Amino acid sequence: MLQRAHELLPPKPPRSRQAVRWHVGETAVLSLMGEPCVRKSCDKNGFVFETISEPKRSIPLTFEEFDLLKDGYEFDIDHVGATPGKAAAVLNSGEEMIADLPAVERELVKNKLIAVRKFLVLQARGAASRTRKKLAPILLKMQDELFAPKAPAKGGQMAPPTFTLVGPKRFLEWADAYLEKGPLGLVNQYHLCGRRGDRYNWEERLVLLDHVYRYLSREQPTIAFLWGEMEKEFAKLNRERIEAAHLDLRDYAGIDLARVSTEFKEHMEARGVVLLTCPAIDLLRVEIRRLPPFDVIAARKGEEVAMRFFHPSKGGVQGLIRPMQRVEADDWKTHLHTLVMELRPIWDAISPELREAAPKKRCVFSAAICCTTRVIPAMTLALGTGASNTKQLLRMCVSDKTALARSLGCETPWEYRATMDTFVVDEGSALLNGETEFVCTDLGIGFKSPQINTPQQRPKIERFFQTLDIRGLLRFSGRAFSNPQVRGKYESLARACVTVEELAALIVRFVVDQYHNMPHAGLGGETPRACWRRLTKKRAPTTPPGPNRVRLAFGEPFTVTMQAEGIEIFGNWYRSPKTDELFQRRPQRDYTVKVDGEDLGAISLRVDDGWLTVRGPDIMKGVSVTVWEAALKNLRRQDQDLQNLVKPVVHRAIEFAQQGDAETRKRLSILYRPKTREQLEAIRTRMNQTVRHRQVLLAPPTGPVDVLGRRIPVGTKALPRKEVRALPPPDAPAQPTGNRAVRTPARPQPAKTRPISKTPAPKPTRPWKPKERK
Repeated sequence: MLQRAHELLPPKPPRSRQAVRWHVGETAVLSLMGEPCVRKSCDKNGFVFETISEPKRSIPLTFEEFDLLKDGYEFDIDHVGATPGKAAAVLNSGEEMIADLPAVERELVKNKLIAVRKFLVLQARGAASRTRKKLAPILLKMQDELFAPKAPAKGGQMAPPTFTLVGPKRFLEWADAYLEKGPLGLVNQYHLCGRRGDRYNWEERLVLLDHVYRYLSREQPTIAFLWGEMEKEFAKLNRERIEAAHLDLRDYAGIDLARVSTEFKEHMEARGVVLLTCPAIDLLRVEIRRLPPFDVIAARKGEEVAMRFFHPSKGGVQGLIRPMQRVEADDWKTHLHTLVMELRPIWDAISPELREAAPKKRCVFSAAICCTTRVIPAMTLALGTGASNTKQLLRMCVSDKTALARSLGCETPWEYRATMDTFVVDEGSALLNGETEFVCTDLGIGFKSPQINTPQQRPKIERFFQTLDIRGLLRFSGRAFSNPQVRGKYESLARACVTVEELAALIVRFVVDQYHNMPHAGLGGETPRACWRRLTKKRAPTTPPGPNRVRLAFGEPFTVTMQAEGIEIFGNWYRSPKTDELFQRRPQRDYTVKVDGEDLGAISLRVDDGWLTVRGPDIMKGVSVTVWEAALKNLRRQDQDLQNLVKPVVHRAIEFAQQGDAETRKRLSILYRPKTREQLEAIRTRMNQTVRHRQVLLAPPTGPVDVLGRRIPVGTKALPRKEVRALPPPDAPAQPTGNRAVRTPARPQPAKTRPISKTPAPKPTRPWKPKERK
């Protein structure tokens, strides 16, 4: 909500064109980008500041630059930071500012300041003296005037004074500290109190540290348990020392040898025995708190838990402004058991025993999410993890999926595609592999992989899986739940009834129509689709790659032989002027081509200076290998001779195959995968005959062919376009012109007389009558 509220703030007023020349004193201490520095010099051009820390560096700033910098969060200045009084005050109080003091300490300083100022005023008027005898009654009078207790309510007791002044000696110390250091000189120096020397010797410290480090154990011992073990250790050491001095332990039976007193310790030292004293449990707690927190959690609960706990998570990467700027992808094992076989037509008719015997499995759902708009540009469903899932995600991110969504009955288009700036995956082998990085490099996509076991670095995609589980899969039976404790006695396998194809269709409908049109908390209540449409108008996403680059990135290489008619592969001929030139220079040479299994309209030919795009038949544009193979099977059933096919016939066959492929993709939806290299090679081997396309059917002629039948006469032999005024006599013979006969003009026919139409008599007008109302 705050992100959208920031856009509604009023615009900031424009800055003055002429910068103000500010003064910086010699005693001022500035903080520029976190670096403390002081003024070194100042002239008509600007300032020169010098850093306090070593090595010293000079920072020149003009007056315009200083004017812009002073309003930023990287700037701070203390005008008296370099004075001796301020340095002494900081050393006295341990704080830079009075605002840093606790509320109780600040109230105490305020009362001291009131009393000291009252005394200084009296001293200036000559009504107070610094001698102790004369100052004592003045302090008593000031106590009654300034800090007298409030009058109690009727019948109540007198409340204690709010503040009690000290004696004359200490009060004069307050006054001198205030005059020298300011209000910070009135702060009590409690932080300097306490014993500075170590109370325990090195042997006692050694045993203490040994038990402190025992706290870093996977058994997770408590501090009380460790202190008990430490007492036993000290009692054992003292007992051994007494025995080593040849003293009888029975004489010290009632004495605690772990925590010996100072008198007993001195008594034993007089007899030549140095005993050790066990530290208190509070000191053990203090030493354990000094341990690095990360090391404590990593040693007691595991390194993975520590990395998750101490990982800074602020809702993902900040500063994303463009759609598809950062896309996160991950795999997730669905919490739903599905039927692997297609049993829906006979499911109601089979017995319960056969239903239980049907194979069931939890599918792996892979998805990618745009961190800026929260839309889902790609998702796949498979029976297991693999690099093909990630490759399909990348292809879907740069292509339009509206046709797939429409085939499943979605009402909202699935149009989210662009060239991603950064593609972020986890450390899994199915996502982080060489093939994925190669495709990202070819498409100009940044590839990142955060550290292992840190889902906080990919919070968007991890949260989407929870949304899908809660809102999408919760309504179906056969759920596996997140762990056995949550599942309880729920029989997941026995209740499974959803097939894999149905699950894929349900997920697509949920994401495209429901998730993209629901208010998203991370977008301030805006829907992902509305956010996509709004941001694409302000900051357009990066243009997706063209078909040629997609072919080079996702295509499979094959070795072909250049022939006189071009390149033959997958039953089609591919030819261009460049291929004719290559054939004339070196015929029958093997070349490497790349073929996109999803588009046979063109191929990429490897030449000396790179890749050359060679187009094929126009009807193959957008036709996949699966569709083309089905079309050829249909044609083989109709005609055994494939060398002379007609283009309309091939069109009808491809249309039939495309309808079948559409039904297949509708059933598979996000289960569909492009053909692999081995599958494409097998299909290429089966296509042993090449199809040649023609525009029209060739029928044999039934008679002699008129060579000049299509000649158009021009000039003097051209036929008149207007009506001829003078006609030859009817008995004049027709004169031939060349090989064509001159058209004989038609005889004039008498004009037909039109019959005179009789106008019918007009009907008499009807008298006007008012309309009757019902």
